[in-house]
Amino acid sequence: FIMANEGHRWGGSEPLWSEAAAHLARAGNAVSVSAKDWGEPNPRVEKLREAGCQVFYRTEQGKIPPFITRQIRKIFPAPEYYLNYVQTMGNGVDLVVVSQGDNRDAHHWLRAIRDSGCRYAIVAQSAVPHCWPDDDSAEDLSRCYQRASAAYFVSQANLDLSRRQFGSPLSNGKVVRNPFNVGYNVSLPWPAQSPDELSLAHVGRLDVISKAQDVLLEVLGLPHWRERRVRLSLIGEGPHERGLRRIAEHLKLTSVEFAGQQSDIEKIWRKHHALVLPSRFEGMPLVVVEAMLCGRPCVATDVGGNRDLIRDGVNGFLAKAATVELVDEAMNRAWEARGRLREMGEQAAVDVRKWVSADPAADFARELERVASDGAVGAR
Repeated sequence: FIMANEGHRWGGSEPLWSEAAAHLARAGNAVSVSAKDWGEPNPRVEKLREAGCQVFYRTEQGKIPPFITRQIRKIFPAPEYYLNYVQTMGNGVDLVVVSQGDNRDAHHWLRAIRDSGCRYAIVAQSAVPHCWPDDDSAEDLSRCYQRASAAYFVSQANLDLSRRQFGSPLSNGKVVRNPFNVGYNVSLPWPAQSPDELSLAHVGRLDVISKAQDVLLEVLGLPHWRERRVRLSLIGEGPHERGLRRIAEHLKLTSVEFAGQQSDIEKIWRKHHALVLPSRFEGMPLVVVEAMLCGRPCVATDVGGNRDLIRDGVNGFLAKAATVELVDEAMNRAWEARGRLREMGEQAAVDVRKWVSADPAADFARELERVASDGAVGAR
């Protein structure tokens, strides 16, 4: 497994591959993991050692100072480094799995693995509508994806967008599910609610580029929302927290709480009636799956895999895009239906269990075992 995320120590793209790696190791497979060296062991990667995985930290990218790295690049260009790394680490390996956030994040790894002759599979957790590769990159990415034994996406929307961006049929593309952080059979009581109040939660990284919390704050600053008894908890951390706090202060929003990072997801939904997620783009939001498993409806934009789960007006509400006007429209409908939100949450809990199994990581591990043993899912 190559953890291609080199921008963060850990992210939402990591649970699927890491839990699948642990399943495979416990089942007796020889599993190796390659992750960026951040200067100290990554606790979540180290847990894979306990499961029986062999862990390697890539020091070339993470540990050597930039000046020295630049000198090394003059002698050993980046493409040669990646190819040599793959040829060394991939010797005798049945399958190399590359996990990335965006569908283009690991282009350098994919090119090297393709050229090495190793059998490989690709996992893409997202695809960004406004970030298109240029023609040369698109053609090369198409070749990388088509040569893979399998290319996994977490939503049909992301697979379809990748096909357009790469100009490729991606005939080996397949949709898989991410693991989640609540009990599969969880059943939570509905939070106390008076007829004229609503408690909303936004759960996710405080990153306006993707999550559009700025739009959500602007909506709550509209006159009709100021008159309503609505409480919003922003749960999470991220690079734009201070900026979002400034927006909330500028708008004089007294109903917004910055609640920080919280690990107990079920505890969140004991106190809130609905998830609100005005994202500009998504893969398949784990927070939507978790909220629905906990019996809570979601108000979200129609991006990524949200449409796969949210039935507008039935188990949640969809906004057509991340604009103040359209998010306001969807949230207004949720406010008008606040007396039915409990019923909608119950429907959400039924619907999501038809869509996801109790252990998606185990499902993915079995899929990788099959690919490693019998080859391609689709055409190569």
